[in-house]
Amino acid sequence: MLNKEKSRPGRTFRHRQRRRKVNEKQQKAKKIIQEDNWTNFREWLKRKGFPKTNLTLAEFQDTGRGMMATRNISAGEIIISVPKKFLLTHDSLRDQYYRHPMKFSAHQFIALYLILEYKKGTQSNIYPYIDMLPKDFDNMPLTYGKEIFDLLPYNVKVDVESQRAKFERDYTGIKKFLDGKPDVQSKISREDYLWGWLCVNTRCIYLETKSSYDVKDHIAIAPFLDFLNHSHESKIKGEFNHMTQCYEITTLTPYKKGNQVFINYGPHDNFFILMEYGFVIPNNPYNYVSLDKEFFEISFPGESELIRQEKLDLLFHNGFYGDYCLRISEISFRLLTALRLRVLQRFDDSVLETQGIVRKWKNTITGLTEIINPENERLMYFYLKLICENSLLKSETVLEALKVFEGTNVSLSHTKLLWLESITILRSVISIIQDFQQEIFM
Repeated sequence: MLNKEKSRPGRTFRHRQRRRKVNEKQQKAKKIIQEDNWTNFREWLKRKGFPKTNLTLAEFQDTGRGMMATRNISAGEIIISVPKKFLLTHDSLRDQYYRHPMKFSAHQFIALYLILEYKKGTQSNIYPYIDMLPKDFDNMPLTYGKEIFDLLPYNVKVDVESQRAKFERDYTGIKKFLDGKPDVQSKISREDYLWGWLCVNTRCIYLETKSSYDVKDHIAIAPFLDFLNHSHESKIKGEFNHMTQCYEITTLTPYKKGNQVFINYGPHDNFFILMEYGFVIPNNPYNYVSLDKEFFEISFPGESELIRQEKLDLLFHNGFYGDYCLRISEISFRLLTALRLRVLQRFDDSVLETQGIVRKWKNTITGLTEIINPENERLMYFYLKLICENSLLKSETVLEALKVFEGTNVSLSHTKLLWLESITILRSVISIIQDFQQEIFM
């Protein structure tokens, strides 16, 4: 991994300071929510025996709605405890659909349950919770209009299309089930089911169930807990307590009264967070730029299609095929390794010289040597800089294209932030490549 020590402390310090300022804004700019649906939800929880919490819904400047501490909370405290009877899981819902022989996933089960309850309106047993759920998901890339969707980064579009295919498979299975129940089927449109499906996708937690060994079915919806926002700086422990029969969140981070209380979804980049949850985090330390598309599309002098394929086969069999990324001032070892192979100009598997070069390349993987030879290293950094510069130009072009869209809708602002942060990463990497070239090769 290429890493310029002299540049990192300054950048890291500035990022840490910016995150600290964002956190201060989130804590100070708040308004307690007192809307009827929130009041009704709290009263419903109380009637049903939901344990009292020291959290309430509030409005925060940077994150929107989130949970505020109503008193000082110490590290090690349980901040929320959701009784088993409130959890929507594969187990709790599997008997609600007439013991239908078709196998549904937990995602399908819970999504169908939510939309059926939504359709019941105030007659639903869980109406106060349903009334707290989002009315739409315009913030999710799966629902973006074509113009904005086409301007998303390539790897995000690929992942969203995979997500779309999963939804279509799930909906097809549900539709077959509903076709045998015309009284219900007529009430549930594709858009209706998509709403339920995205409710599950954006709000579920991990929870093992007895009815399925498939890890994909180990999910649950936990009312109230799902109003907590994510922060990568939050430290928590979440688990089902078999003694209390509750799913409990313990905070390992202390909070002062009036501050926002967070949970942590895990070390996720903004691409993943946007696709799965519908938001982005400024200065997310897990952000990266994917160069897979650029790597596979670039042409090298003297590299025929046959030689190109032989090199790609070598990458595949040695575990270095794809997943080429950049982070702030960091270049992945996978990308450096793959480029060292691709820029080899004389390459013939049957020639002893090539076999020797390939052995040297493999030695850079195991750490026996750092480089193949100085000329190979010079070419590798030359093409790496070229790829980064082309990617930077594309990013700046797309960002400029986004300016023609009027308004400040969420999908537009999220897409802009993805490109802005990609530009920041690319510029930081180009800078360290230039420094490296000057120090080593000039």
